[in-house]
Amino acid sequence: MDIMDFKKIINDVKSKYDERQERKQEEEEEYLEYQNKINELLDRFEIPDFNDFFMKYLNNKPESWKEEDKDTGRIYTQRPGRKDYLDFAWKYINKEELTYDQVKNYALKKRIVTPSFFGSEDDDQYDQSEFEIIINSIKAGFEPETITNEEHLEAQLMVFLKAKFSERKIRRQVTIQGNDILDILVDDKFAFELKVPRNRSDLRNLGAQLEEYHEQYPNLCAVIFDIDDSNLTQDIIDYSDRYKRNNGVTTIILGGRKRG
Repeated sequence: MDIMDFKKIINDVKSKYDERQERKQEEEEEYLEYQNKINELLDRFEIPDFNDFFMKYLNNKPESWKEEDKDTGRIYTQRPGRKDYLDFAWKYINKEELTYDQVKNYALKKRIVTPSFFGSEDDDQYDQSEFEIIINSIKAGFEPETITNEEHLEAQLMVFLKAKFSERKIRRQVTIQGNDILDILVDDKFAFELKVPRNRSDLRNLGAQLEEYHEQYPNLCAVIFDIDDSNLTQDIIDYSDRYKRNNGVTTIILGGRKRG
């Protein structure tokens, strides 16, 4: 073997070594990026979120344990802290029993983060999509019983929403700016104003309310109960079109009888 062949072998070996080192560095950088991505997401979790997430996907979670105070000999219960939950998560992530997609999907479903956290969608679009889900659920599934007044309608709708969206924060009679009272508020951003109109004046006054409320709650929906014998059906339809045209407010029109 002449010197040129020897140098070629050496160069080939060095080249392959360099390629392996480069691939190894790229893999380490990719894994570090993967770790950072998951840790950044897990940082948004609270302890109850961790517990629910682990039970959903693993049917297991960090448990409290007993410790003895060396000075007093007293036994006390030590609850797992945040670091324990993070270590627990990574134990199963490294075993590939938990995945990034599971963490991501859970965080989105429970609204721990919004799509903008991942750069995939802005929050306004996401909120609009979530709002439409609630509105469509009311349209498709809410059938109020015979009512006596708006408070009765409100109570029935609250029962429906809490049963349908148990994971959401749902409140009624919420005081907002100017001491106005909003009928129903979901997740502090999806607003519903209810009305059982007796005449056209009620519909006109509702329009003024919606115009004012819409400034604070862009995701605002009117829910109108059209009493069978009120002769207001066409007026309700006309005013609903006006609410949409003037303020971009969607209206759900419900039909039925008023008790008493």
